[in-house]
Amino acid sequence: MSHEKLVYRNENRQAEFLQAATAVAQKISTIEGVVGILATGGIARGYCDAYSDLDLVVYATEDKVAEIGNYIAVGWLMHKNIGLDTPVESYEQALRADAPSAYWSQVMRWDRQNAIVLFDSANRIRDLLRAKLVFPVQERLQLQQEYADKVEEYLVHSFDLWEQRGALVNLADLLISATKYLIQWIYARNGKFQPYLSKWLFYYLENGQVPEAEFFATIQKPFVGPITTAKEARQIRDELLDLCGKIGLAFRFGTINEVFQHCRCNWEQASAKTKHYLSW
Repeated sequence: MSHEKLVYRNENRQAEFLQAATAVAQKISTIEGVVGILATGGIARGYCDAYSDLDLVVYATEDKVAEIGNYIAVGWLMHKNIGLDTPVESYEQALRADAPSAYWSQVMRWDRQNAIVLFDSANRIRDLLRAKLVFPVQERLQLQQEYADKVEEYLVHSFDLWEQRGALVNLADLLISATKYLIQWIYARNGKFQPYLSKWLFYYLENGQVPEAEFFATIQKPFVGPITTAKEARQIRDELLDLCGKIGLAFRFGTINEVFQHCRCNWEQASAKTKHYLSW
């Protein structure tokens, strides 16, 4: 697993956090029932600052999770000006759950993909991560279709509608919503797990980890604006549509009028019974 270094404005305290995490893990590893300990969050991604937590995941046997959690996973603690986030999870539950699943969600797999293993009993955690941190092709294709449908809905159909209604705030919101799904489409196409949204929405883009990062200046426009007129909103929308064409994201319809025409055709092709009950 790679541990790429992120670059942000504040001083990077990752080494300090990792040292603290290692010391804590050494003590927790002596507790009966602890199977493994991971350092996740900023420690795993390579960047920690004054706003970061010391993120540890403690895997324990199912019969010990509640007991250990009573004094490990208590939440809202800060020691030596470092916040602590130390959940205790069932090793057996993690092992039983399929990937993908509600348990091994996109965000869960994103969080664990760069984890640093601080303690591992009989390589069980290593084998667990190797088995679960997968991104099957069928899941990727399904997500791409879902995200593409949302981009089309917000960027094409709804944008035309709200532009005609003259609601600028709705246009700005549609651009943001469409771009969020566009970003997730880009990540899915590249086999990247969905980051924890909205906190890390731009993670792969701002760190140059996907080819589409070269278009980040365009992708971030709906979020940094300003969008003060419908004309500015339309310009950003057209730039995003052009970008979609460049990266291979195609839509079924180009305008809301095409959608209306498609619906009219559907009506003409509907059965006599459908027309009987739905006409006036």
